[in-house]
Amino acid sequence: MKLFFKIIGAIFALLVLATAGGVAANWQLVNQILTYSPLILPPFYGDPADRAAAQEQDIRFLRHLTKYDRSFSADEVEAFNTHLDAMAARAGEMSDAEFYLDVSKAAAISDNGHTNASKSPTYRQFNHAGVRFYWFADGLYIVRAENTFADLVGTRVTGVEGRTPESVNAALGVYTGGAAQFRKLYGVHIMESPELMHAAGLAASSDELTLTVLDNAGEPRSVTLPAIKEQGQETLPIRRPWMSLRGDDLPGEDGAWARVLDFSDGGAPLYLETPQENFLVKHLHGGVYLRPQLLLQREETPVLEQFQRVINDAPEGGYAFMAVDLRLSPGGDYTKVLDFVKAAPGTLNSDGKLYIITSPQTFSAALVTAAFLKYYGGDQAVIIGQPMGDHAQFWAETGFPFELPNSDYRISYATGYHDWEDGCTGKHEYCFTQNILHEVPAGSIEPGVMMAPTFSDYASGRDIIMDRILKERP
Repeated sequence: MKLFFKIIGAIFALLVLATAGGVAANWQLVNQILTYSPLILPPFYGDPADRAAAQEQDIRFLRHLTKYDRSFSADEVEAFNTHLDAMAARAGEMSDAEFYLDVSKAAAISDNGHTNASKSPTYRQFNHAGVRFYWFADGLYIVRAENTFADLVGTRVTGVEGRTPESVNAALGVYTGGAAQFRKLYGVHIMESPELMHAAGLAASSDELTLTVLDNAGEPRSVTLPAIKEQGQETLPIRRPWMSLRGDDLPGEDGAWARVLDFSDGGAPLYLETPQENFLVKHLHGGVYLRPQLLLQREETPVLEQFQRVINDAPEGGYAFMAVDLRLSPGGDYTKVLDFVKAAPGTLNSDGKLYIITSPQTFSAALVTAAFLKYYGGDQAVIIGQPMGDHAQFWAETGFPFELPNSDYRISYATGYHDWEDGCTGKHEYCFTQNILHEVPAGSIEPGVMMAPTFSDYASGRDIIMDRILKERP
C-alpha cells in the first residue's frame, strides 16, 4: 500500500511539474487569458416565483457587468448603477420589450461598440411591421416588404409615427453603444418593430406602425402596418443590417417578401454577389477584388488559405490594383490576417493601388485589418467609402459569455484596449496582449476618399466605389 501511495504521489508531482512547465513556457498566453478572458459563472438564485422576481434576478446579475467590462469610466459606472436602481424599482411592471430596451440602454452607457446587449432579440423575439429599412446617403428607404405591402418597396420614409426618421434614429441611439454610424445601423432593427418602438415611447401602439412615405411621384402617403410575429422567428440565424440589401430570399422569407433587387439571373454588384459566401475573389483588369466577411479560421471559413491564394496568384510584375472590400465584415480574429496584410502591398506593381473599402459595418477585426493595410500599404494605400463602425480607439476582447439568467439576454463586454491610430503599447495598462506584439500606428483611419451610395445607386445595381476604382486603375 505504501508503494501504491508513493507511485500516486510521484505521478501527481510529475503532473504538477508538467503543468508548471507548460505555464512557464506559455506564460504570455496564460497571462493573456487570465487578464482578458474572465471566467463568468452563472448565478444560483433559484427559480423565480413570478415575473417581478425574474426581472429582479436579471437586474441583480446585470450589476456584475462593470466588474468585467473595462470600458466604463467611473462616471459611467455610477450612471449604470443609477439606471439599474430605476429598473429594480419597476421590476415586474416592465413588459418584455421594455425590459430588453432597458437592459440595452444599461450596456450602452459605456458608449463602446463591443459593449452591447445582443441585437438578436429584435428580430427573434419581438414583432415587426413587415418591412425592412436601410439608410442611404439621401435618407431612409424600405428595401424589403412582406408581399402584402410590396408596393412600399423602394419608397423613401419621411415619417415614423409622426416623427422624422432622423429624430427617431437619434432617440434610438441610447440603446446601442459605439460610434454614431454604428448606432444608426442597428437602430433600424428597433424601428422595424412596433412592440419595441412602443416600449421606447416612439409609437402609439405595440400592434402597428404608422409611416409616411413618398410614392414614385414624390407624393407623401400615410400607411399603417399591422404587427407580424411569425412561427419559427425565434430560430432565425443572425441578421446583420446589410443583409436587407441582398438580392435573394433571407431566412424566414420563403418567397413571401418583395425586395428592390433580384439577382436570381445574375448581375449583382461584387459586394452583393453570392452573399452567402464568406470570401469572394475576382480577378479583373489586371487587378484583384476580394471580399472577406467573417475573419475566422474555421472549416467553413478557411480565410488563411483564401488570403494566401490571393498572394500566390499575383501575376508576374504584380497586380495593377488590389481592392479589399471590408464593407460587410463584422470582424473576427485579426491575427488571421497578419501574413496577408504584410504581403499584400508586395503583390502590386510599381504603380499599383491598394484600395481598402469600408462602411459603418466594417467593425472590430475588420477595422484592424483596414488599419494594417493602410500602414503596410504606405503611399499605395487609400481607404475609400464610409467611416467604419468604430473609432480608432476602442475596447474589445472578452471571455465566458455574460448572460442574464431568466431573459437569457446576452451582453457583450470588453476587457482589452486598442488604439490603431497611435498605438497603445506602454501607454495603457490594459493594452491587449496581441496589440503589444502586432499593433501599428496607422494614423487616421477615416476614408481618404469619402463615398456613400444613394438609394438610386443601390437600386440601379451599381457599385459606385468599384466603378471609381476601375475607372482610375493604372
